[in-house]
Parts: sequence; C-alpha cells; structure tokens
Amino acid sequence: MRDPERAGAEAGLAPGEILLDHASRAFDVRGDQGRTLKDVVLRREGQGPEPVQALDEVSLHVAPGETVGMVGRNGAGKTSTLRVLSGIVPLDSGRALCGGRVISLLELGAGFGRDFTGRENIELNGALHGLLKHEVAERADAIVAFSELGDFIDSPVKTYSSGMMVRLGFSIAAHLDADTLLIDEVLAVGDVGFRRKCLRRISERIASGATLVFVSHDTAAIERVCERVVVLDGGRVTFDGPTAEGLLFYHRVMGTEQGDGESVRPPATRTLAVPEVSLLDADGHARGVFRTGDPVRLAFHVVASEPVAEPRLGLEVRDEEGRVIFRTETGLELERGEARLALDIARLGLLGGDYDLVVTARDAARDQPGADRVMSFSVASEPGAEGVVDLRGTWSARTAARVAS
Repeated sequence: MRDPERAGAEAGLAPGEILLDHASRAFDVRGDQGRTLKDVVLRREGQGPEPVQALDEVSLHVAPGETVGMVGRNGAGKTSTLRVLSGIVPLDSGRALCGGRVISLLELGAGFGRDFTGRENIELNGALHGLLKHEVAERADAIVAFSELGDFIDSPVKTYSSGMMVRLGFSIAAHLDADTLLIDEVLAVGDVGFRRKCLRRISERIASGATLVFVSHDTAAIERVCERVVVLDGGRVTFDGPTAEGLLFYHRVMGTEQGDGESVRPPATRTLAVPEVSLLDADGHARGVFRTGDPVRLAFHVVASEPVAEPRLGLEVRDEEGRVIFRTETGLELERGEARLALDIARLGLLGGDYDLVVTARDAARDQPGADRVMSFSVASEPGAEGVVDLRGTWSARTAARVAS
C-alpha cells in the first residue's frame, strides 16, 4: 500500500493540496464460506453478490487551505474517499495524493491501544504522527483540557463511552500540526456542547491555513465551516461547487428541500402543538446557517386538539449558554383547528455563534406545559464585531469649526 503523503511529495504537491485522479475502489461483500479441496482444484468461486463499487473514477482537486464538505446517501462513497486519502485503503486504479502532513479522524478508537490510558494514548498517537517526546509533552496539557475528561484521562480507554472516545480522539487530532484534516461522521456521537466546541476548533485550524475535508450528514455544520461541497452518489461525483448550491442539490437528491422542521413525534397531551417549524432564507429555502444581516422567515404550523379560548404562539432565541436573548409572543387565529403563520425578519441582528429557537404554543386561559419545539441554527462569524447583537452603524468624524483670529 502506497503512502498518499509520500506519493504527494514525490508528485510535487504543495502542503495541504489533495488530488484524486480517476480513483476507483471496489469491495467484495461476499461472506467467506470457505471452499473444499474440490472447489480449489476445479477453481470454483463461492456464490454471492457482486463487488460493490465504492469509488468509480472519482477525480477531485483540493487546493491548499480549501474547506470541502462531502455529503451523500449512506454508501455513496464518502468514508471510502477519506480512507483512500488517509492511506488506510488502497485503490484498485487511479491515484490518491496528499501534500504535507495529514491528520485523520475517521473511526472511534482508531489508533488507540485499548488497554492504555487516555494519557498514554496521547503519547502513542503523537509518536505515530512523527512528533518527538518533548513535542507531545508540550501539547499534552492542552489536549487534556480540551477533552474535558478530567480524572478519566488516566483510565484505560476500554472503559470509555463512545462520547468520551470522540473527545479524546478529536482533542489529539486538533492539537497536532496538520496541513490537511480529514474528519468523518464521528463528531455526531459527541454531545451538542462538545460538537460546537469542535467546530470552533476546526474554524481556528482553517484560519491558520489547514485544508479540511469534512464528511457529515449535519448540513448545518457543513454550511458553517465549508466553502465548497462535493456530493457523491453511487461512488461518483454528482456535484462539486459552492456550499449553498451544493446543499440545495443534496436536499433535492434526498427529497428534503423543505428542511427538517417537521416533527414526527406522537401527538402530545397538550392542547396546542407545533408539528412543523421552518427557518427559510430570502428565496424560501430551508437553512440552518445564516449571516448577520440576512433576511429570515420563520414559518410555523400549529394544531389544536380541542377548542382553545386564547391561543398564543411564543418564540425565544437562546445563546450557547441557554440565556434568553429575545422573546416575543403573538395571538393565533385558528381555522378548523389549525393555523399557519410566519414571522419575517428583514435583517438578522445576531452576530456569529450557535443559537436555539424555542417555540411554545399555549392556551393563555389555562396552564400549559413548557416549550413544544427547539431548533438549532448558526450565524457565521465575521471580522469587525464581537458579542451577540449586531449594533454596527456608520462611523463619522466631526471636526470642530475653526475660530477666526
């Protein structure tokens, strides 16, 4: 098996540059049933399904510093692409080349000694990536602090939960000097707070010039950190272009153009429920990530299980710490037990960060349970302002009038 990093150096690729050239790889999915001596003599092969073509003549070029999100159905070839780029899986034909140092986070516990402690695995993974002992020691405290594992860092990793494994694996990967980061769906296992922390760390690595290839079914995460999207289907590239257009293409392929705001929960015991919430952009497309100043439409579907005296819909926006930064409420007019309404925001006045939209439908004439729906969304960060609310205006300088002598 050829090392993609070494091959990239031999091919003259710049650090962080990635090249897939007509890359193909098939996997045999037939079970090994064993063959008799008669089968071997007569050269009879076992029966079973044909090999699966995970990658079929895939060609991609990623420039140094680019951020690429890779999406597609299950089995589309996304993980196989990352495994090929990291050198785990060889190609049947074509080339897979990476310039510079590649750090990959593809599978839970990959590269860990299960009987070693978390701290010992930090040393082991550092050595595997070519760091000297003192270089690992310089990073160890930062890795432990980022992982938030506390005293468990000195426990064997075989005692870790999947979430703890992600914390350790990502913390190590995030603190190694990499020209390219290859990250698979493993971040979906961690808790919400840690996922947000990971995305912020990824953003920092991007700002320092690292190349990113990020596989995820979380389109909000893709839109937040990636400037380019590649859609795979059946082992082939079906779209390669800007993130917004790529995710719209992906939603059309998956039949989810209207977003994921529809609830599939069983009917609640409450009188009023909100089965559907959508966050839409100016073109009416469902979005999970916006920019400061974007127009936003919030669309709601409210259903009443019985007559309601004073139906009302309440909205809250909460920051990453759960603090309410905005609250409003409006009355409802129900027709045949339901209402569809929208709130149009001409200019989103939030600065970069992650937020939760909390929706409550209630009958003001009687006691009701708490929030009915919670949806997360993000606002992309931009230079020039910090905090939560955008109060930027136009600066002007006033010069005092001169007094004649």
